[in-house]
Amino acid sequence: MNLHPLLCSIPSEVADKLPTVSMLGTEEGTYEVAKIIMNIVDWIFNLFGLSHHPTLELWIYSILVFAISWGIGYIAQLVILFVVNQVSKRWKNPIYADLTRARFFHKISRIIPALFFLVFIQFTMQQHSSLSSWLSRITWIYLSFIVASCLTILAYIIWNHVDQRENKKHLPLKGLVQLVCGIIWILFAIVAVSILVDKSPGNLLAGIGVFASVLMLVFKDSILGVVAGVQLSENDSVHVGDWIAVDGTNANGTVLEVSLTEVKVQNWDKTVSSVPPYNLITGTFTTYRPMQESNTRRIARTYLIDSESVVEATPDLLAKVSEIPLMKDWIAKKQAQKAAGKEYCVNNPEGLADGTIDTNLGMFRAYMKMWLQSNSNISQVDDLFVNTLQQTANGIPFQVYCFTSTSSWIPYEGIQSAVFEHLAVMLTKFGLYVYENESSRATVLEGVMSRQLPAGESVFGLPTPMIVKDSQTPAQA
Repeated sequence: MNLHPLLCSIPSEVADKLPTVSMLGTEEGTYEVAKIIMNIVDWIFNLFGLSHHPTLELWIYSILVFAISWGIGYIAQLVILFVVNQVSKRWKNPIYADLTRARFFHKISRIIPALFFLVFIQFTMQQHSSLSSWLSRITWIYLSFIVASCLTILAYIIWNHVDQRENKKHLPLKGLVQLVCGIIWILFAIVAVSILVDKSPGNLLAGIGVFASVLMLVFKDSILGVVAGVQLSENDSVHVGDWIAVDGTNANGTVLEVSLTEVKVQNWDKTVSSVPPYNLITGTFTTYRPMQESNTRRIARTYLIDSESVVEATPDLLAKVSEIPLMKDWIAKKQAQKAAGKEYCVNNPEGLADGTIDTNLGMFRAYMKMWLQSNSNISQVDDLFVNTLQQTANGIPFQVYCFTSTSSWIPYEGIQSAVFEHLAVMLTKFGLYVYENESSRATVLEGVMSRQLPAGESVFGLPTPMIVKDSQTPAQA
């Protein structure tokens, strides 16, 4: 077989390394294709009357090989994508569908032109041809890049499938897939550098140890993020969708994403806060997931009762309070307990609500307990009590402690508001009043009444003009 001089100049040690499988099925067929391309190069030289120059021949050959490889690769891409589309119409596999949407097959088919170019360019590698050597190295780097990018796409597709369909606990797996992708790109960088410097990747890895401290400084956040992500996953501390509040930050809301470098939290005002994952490990944060899972939420609030409104229960007051729903039977049983000397007994066989008939505040405490127990919006399996706390200069704290039967925010606020609106209305029925700081208007009224101004005299300087009706009673104009 007569070969082109450029082909005949291939050294034996290079020829021994040539691929034995080609696009035509045999090594002989590959040589024939290379010979045809070289004949085209000769025709171009003769067409323009150029003298044959090895370097120029090599450049033109490389350009022709690139064009042919790109054309073959484009045709192969069309065939592959046609097959992929036909398969996707008949095979409804979710992972395959995700790969198709991510153009995985389109990207991986880009290695075909590079493989053809690499095979044909090998036939022009002369003993001292640096151009062919560099073209081969660049092609290998391009192939490595395509493989690495396809592997990262595959990793994200698998993570998305597991996260949406298998990750029932919503564990923060995105940090793990980012770690895998980071390792893939680090390996690609090592392979690319080893190809450029024509050294073994193993020798290159041995030399990287010298720069370990620099790498740890550069990738500090990522390394800490990996460690924190593993600890958060292992301890089952944070899930996507959890409500958390991070101390020392304004992050208080729903977890949107947990990655290697940040935890995204959508606050209740619709802003988004980003917190480094290791802050959750080294610092403190509150998770409300147990509350959400229990489908209950606590109400713990106090009302300040004016101590001057707390009075002894007289027969008239008992008769008046007996007309309030839930109170008639309770008062009768408490009176029976008191007559038997068991009112303050630790054991309560009748199951009466905590309270005493000695004061209006004690009866109101019992009423609120019974009203909460009869309320379907209040959980009856969790702690529920009504009590008074230590008196302060502002009055007697009246505390309501219970749990709603839902953990949803908006229904919870509605139930809590209804409880204390009812409490505010019922206070006066028991002769109780809420303590409020004295206002300037009350001070002026007290002064007017103490001075006993003549009837008909106007009082100026108030937001609402007032006229004294008689010597003791001021009224609005």
